[in-house]
Amino acid sequence: MLNWIFVVLNLLVAVTMALTTMLPARPHKNVILETTVPTAQLQHPAILALTHQYRIQLAWLALFFSIGGLPIMFIHFDSLALLYFIILLGALIGVFYGTEVRFIHKMNRLKRRQGWATNLVTEQVVDTKLILTKNRQLVSSKWFAGSGVLLLLGVLLSWRLLGWATSWPLLLALGLCWLLFLLLYSVIAGLPVRVLTAQPEYDRLLNDSYRQTWSRQMVLGSYFLGAMPLAVGLTTQLTGVIYLYLLLLVGFCVYMVYDLIRERNFEDRLLGEFAVATTTDEDRYWRYAMYNNPTDHRLFVPDRVGVNLSLNIGRPAGKWLGGVIMLLVLGLLIGVTGSLLALDFSGNSIRASATTQQVILRAPGTRTTHLPRQQITQVRLLRQLPASAVRVNGVGTTHFAVGNFQVHQRAAKLYVARNTGVVLRLRTKQRDYYFAAKEPAETRRLYRALH
Repeated sequence: MLNWIFVVLNLLVAVTMALTTMLPARPHKNVILETTVPTAQLQHPAILALTHQYRIQLAWLALFFSIGGLPIMFIHFDSLALLYFIILLGALIGVFYGTEVRFIHKMNRLKRRQGWATNLVTEQVVDTKLILTKNRQLVSSKWFAGSGVLLLLGVLLSWRLLGWATSWPLLLALGLCWLLFLLLYSVIAGLPVRVLTAQPEYDRLLNDSYRQTWSRQMVLGSYFLGAMPLAVGLTTQLTGVIYLYLLLLVGFCVYMVYDLIRERNFEDRLLGEFAVATTTDEDRYWRYAMYNNPTDHRLFVPDRVGVNLSLNIGRPAGKWLGGVIMLLVLGLLIGVTGSLLALDFSGNSIRASATTQQVILRAPGTRTTHLPRQQITQVRLLRQLPASAVRVNGVGTTHFAVGNFQVHQRAAKLYVARNTGVVLRLRTKQRDYYFAAKEPAETRRLYRALH
């Protein structure tokens, strides 16, 4: 099942990357492939040929990487399937990004060859009335209170089910992400107005629509994030809750893409013949598809495609923020992959020992349990892990179940290699502990030692 999930995810990422990376090839005002050209030249045969070649290459790359994900179906070990998926995903993102940068440079060279590099500065006069009313369509920040309450309820439920020591890392990460949504909302509210047309009423509509779309995205994102711990906690009582949450999350992601494309199309329709020509002043700051301007005090700026916010990596804060996010993502991927590799290829990855005072249970990817023997009220040997086991957090794959689960409506901590034919259950008043080593004989030895 996990292998199929990776194949589908790889296909979705490849198609999404192709579609989003194609957007810069559609003119926005007089900017195409991050290059400012005279409006009259947007339909020049050389530009049309270059953008067509760019789209074709992206389509072939999407097909190549989609096919490249198919071998995952035949990988037996979950850790190797995840490792293959991560390497493929990294290569996919790198190749698509490299292709975009390469064609940006081709468009820049075409511009120089054709003599289109005229640095004419267009004076942009901002209507003071627009400045005073720039946030009139902004979704109210009061909506964040609801997602904050959802997050708080999820924190309390996770604390009750799992205990603070187990649940605090995940809850801290979710809390920081929720604050990031609030930060981005404040960035959107503080963006300066943009003069995009020669008609003040059109500028008002465009600025209002931009703020409304992005503030709505931030608010909705905070609700889905805030509901995550609550959905995970309720799954321990009703298994279908997590599937409903995942279905809604996929729907939200599709809606986000649709909403951003809708906003761009709306902006392009209003611009029409009233668009103010973009100057060439910023071309050099977008040569690598990211905004890099040390002299600009803004940390986030509207991108030139018309559907996104870009981080200014020219500022020290931009470099730090981008670097921290990259390190967190890499750390998470390396940690999860390392745990699965240890489970698959370490002979004694799931192990236990018993003394007269306590039982010690260990496995990669979860905390070691030191269980005092006087707290154990029942020791029982089972043939297999109960089918009612629901993962709360941890590893739940075809071959292993490690971490915090809910089994028969009771909190449980699992250290289990599946399909060994024997599982040891240790019961306490608060929760159950399940143990199954890779070698059934080791599980039986622990059972005999506890009798």
